[in-house]
Amino acid sequence: MDKLTFTSAFWTDKSLYDKVFFYYSLFPVTIWPILLLINAPYGKFAGKFLVDIHVNGKLGWFAMEATSPLTFLATILPPVYQMLTNSAPTWTTTQTVLSTMWFTHYINRSIIYPLRAHSMSKMNIITVMASVLFNGANAYTNGMWVAKYGSYPDSILQKPHFWFGVGLWTIGWLSNIHHDNILFQLRRERQVKDNQKRYSIPHGGLYEYVSCPNYFCETLEWCGWAIATYPSPPANIFVLGTIANLFPRAWRAHKWYQKEFPDYPKSRKAVVPFVL
Repeated sequence: MDKLTFTSAFWTDKSLYDKVFFYYSLFPVTIWPILLLINAPYGKFAGKFLVDIHVNGKLGWFAMEATSPLTFLATILPPVYQMLTNSAPTWTTTQTVLSTMWFTHYINRSIIYPLRAHSMSKMNIITVMASVLFNGANAYTNGMWVAKYGSYPDSILQKPHFWFGVGLWTIGWLSNIHHDNILFQLRRERQVKDNQKRYSIPHGGLYEYVSCPNYFCETLEWCGWAIATYPSPPANIFVLGTIANLFPRAWRAHKWYQKEFPDYPKSRKAVVPFVL
């Protein structure tokens, strides 16, 4: 593809971005009340929802999570291409740092996480399709902001808020992996002990304080992203969307644990230590 057609790819059109961002911005206010009423049908809440069509859990997870890094890659290709062909010095170290954060999270979520998981419940096709749509819109709007519509000169590397955001993102990302490791180990031990895919009460780390620390840590990640990319509208929507998606599920998981295990620690909250 030559320089002209590549750098003017249809997905870089501002009118398309505005339309996608408009519908994307509606996600938090629509998904929150829905998830307060129903269980998103995956994981421990997997089951029939609207249609009784399910896909392999690991393949479904990969499909919905891989949408994000692939879409983000498409948004940053035009300016990176310009830089590599010396047609315009449009790509900065700041943008590289931000893009690395995005790819690091989603390569882990789409490839490493399902490979490490001993097993994953089948996923309802509605969940997969809805997640693909959200992740596509999320990656597109955030990627376009980083690549084109935001301003990220290297002078931002001298701003305290940028590194605070990167630091918060890093803490959230590492903590997320740590709590994933706790669950993986618990499931392996349970599998060896009774050869059943049963749930147990997790312990260690923030599991001593909340039922879903991985949701809390992921929220920290994207709060850090929003701070580092300030003032990015899609990043702010992403934070709100993360809360709207994960907090109701955390609350339902918390209630599930309490019902499933009579000896479940009463001091634990659902998702935010000491608060919620």
